[in-house]
Amino acid sequence: MAQVNRKPLTHNNKVIPLSPGAPWTFWDFCLSKESNPIESWYQSALSDDGKFLLDSLLKSNRKTALPNDWVGFRKFLKGKPNKYKIWELGFRADGRQYRVFGTFGTVRKQAILLLGCYHKGGVYTPPDSLEQAYKRARMLAENKAVIHARPINDDL
Repeated sequence: MAQVNRKPLTHNNKVIPLSPGAPWTFWDFCLSKESNPIESWYQSALSDDGKFLLDSLLKSNRKTALPNDWVGFRKFLKGKPNKYKIWELGFRADGRQYRVFGTFGTVRKQAILLLGCYHKGGVYTPPDSLEQAYKRARMLAENKAVIHARPINDDL
């Protein structure tokens, strides 16, 4: 058998470069235009380090095509909340495990933050966090709540 000397292809004109596509947009669950529980949690429960980490997480995830590949992605919730495809993001700041529950909106690549909480040893604080996330997802599905764009700092 004859040996073929092949050079590696360094550039192929027939390869079509894929654009990254539209970025994800992140939104806060709101009870009304004046009541934003996500922003309240962000301002009161997170330290500056926690705010920086959450902002960095969302900034990175904005550019990631699949939610399963998001930085900090933990899982899709099973059981009752699964009806609304609720997902969980996690990050660690100030010696605490933080969790953010979210769902997808009606527009392509729209992620809605439903609730922020702490997590330690299988216990969420506040203890009804899972039920609240489910309730908020249901309120969105029934048009009983509104969403507000979550600003993402590009200077991070």
